[in-house]
Amino acid sequence: MRLRGAVRMIGPAFALLVMALAALVAPPVAAQQIPAIQPLPDALAIQPDPHDYVRRTDSTLYAMGNPLRFGGINVGSLFLRRGADGEIVPTDFETVDLFGTMQVFSANYVRSVSMGISAGCADCVLPAPGPLNKAALRRMDHVLKLAHDNGVKLIIVLAGGGSTCPAVPDAVRDTACVFARWRGLPPSAFFTDAGTRSDFAAAVVALLKHVNAETGIPYRSDTAIAAWENCDGCGAGIDPAVLADWTEFLGRTIKTEDAKHLYENGAFAGRLANVPPARLALASVDIVGDRIEGDPDAGPDRFEPALNAVTGASRVYVIDSYDWSDATWRTPADLVAFVEEVFLDRRLSGAFVSDVMGHADQGGYVKAPQGVLPPLYTPGFAIGGMDEADVRKRARAVRRMTFRMMDLMPVAYPQPDAPTILSAVHGKLRWQGAAGALNYSIERSPDLTTIGSWQTLCDHCATDENPMWQDPNVPAGQVWYRMLPFNVNSHEGHPSDPVADK
Repeated sequence: MRLRGAVRMIGPAFALLVMALAALVAPPVAAQQIPAIQPLPDALAIQPDPHDYVRRTDSTLYAMGNPLRFGGINVGSLFLRRGADGEIVPTDFETVDLFGTMQVFSANYVRSVSMGISAGCADCVLPAPGPLNKAALRRMDHVLKLAHDNGVKLIIVLAGGGSTCPAVPDAVRDTACVFARWRGLPPSAFFTDAGTRSDFAAAVVALLKHVNAETGIPYRSDTAIAAWENCDGCGAGIDPAVLADWTEFLGRTIKTEDAKHLYENGAFAGRLANVPPARLALASVDIVGDRIEGDPDAGPDRFEPALNAVTGASRVYVIDSYDWSDATWRTPADLVAFVEEVFLDRRLSGAFVSDVMGHADQGGYVKAPQGVLPPLYTPGFAIGGMDEADVRKRARAVRRMTFRMMDLMPVAYPQPDAPTILSAVHGKLRWQGAAGALNYSIERSPDLTTIGSWQTLCDHCATDENPMWQDPNVPAGQVWYRMLPFNVNSHEGHPSDPVADK
């Protein structure tokens, strides 16, 4: 089944989920109650239910009445991404390709920083003080519709974690700077000034009340959303008491408008073990997020002190961002050891790898901004000092984690969808890549009506690292080209449409 033009359902156990749902006839489960229905096996229960909300009791998440654990991915560029000259809106192709990439990782839980209250740019949700940007909301509507269609649940981060105020703020990361600057105040005022706090809360409430034009569902009732997160590790240098007060202020605001979704506190990520229990057990907070990156000598169980602190406060512990690269894990074996520790400690509800990126509209891959940790592409190629074999082992470890957290054995990589040949000029081809494709074969035909006329010119030789290929012997007369994608197991995917050479 092809992804171009129509997205497809993802998740290795989605078919099992559908059968399980068909067998159940029961009203929705109350937020803090044990369901009357017979619980399903864990391996089924943790698949996202497209018609239900994720729920919490004490320090455990529940889906369909059963404990929920997941391995997820961060997709920072799902709504906006930072370019050299400002914010960039992903194209329709790039957005659909990201959902295809989620399928390759079998990731049904996705965390998005850019889906929240982006501010201060023309394409932002809030370009300037006042009403939300209708065009931006239409783009967000579409992403949420794709999430519904693909069986994905999102944690949407409402504010970035930037603590400085550059001349040209990052519209996603520098939320505090943008809102405070609108009132002529320093970034710290985002957490302390009553007017600035009110401005941000008003934007959040407007977002919650917005009705999706494609689904007809208000965001505050959308089951494609698992949780709202206050911020992405924000508040560096802010007094923890002040940060906790701001977190609870925002949480109360959200829960007043939206009693159906969970609320995550990501403000203390990376420094949870030093936060007093009372600031973790805030009344409105369901989930407390952590961050794992840097210090390769810290060991695979480095999250234990934070996990103890959060679960001791009867809140759900989630690693909302862990680095996969050699900046944190010197070898793939070190990353595997971490994944194993995460799986074995069943008090840990979920972990999101950072940051997954996909293919670019004009060929190749979307490039990450300068100065960040290496993004994770799939199947993977040499990047950031790691060779190709190293990266692929790490990508496999991340993918295996998704299945381990679901108590499932990994299934085969999906067949890649069809690439798209963008141009063929005198035998020089340029193409859009297919999610999950390791490489491509290229074929040529002088006559599309003759069976068996396709000749293989390039056998598993083209890749998306260099999305251009030149036919060394272009014949006279009209010819056509097509491409065949192959996944990491050399399984052939869907061929591209033939394109005539010009």
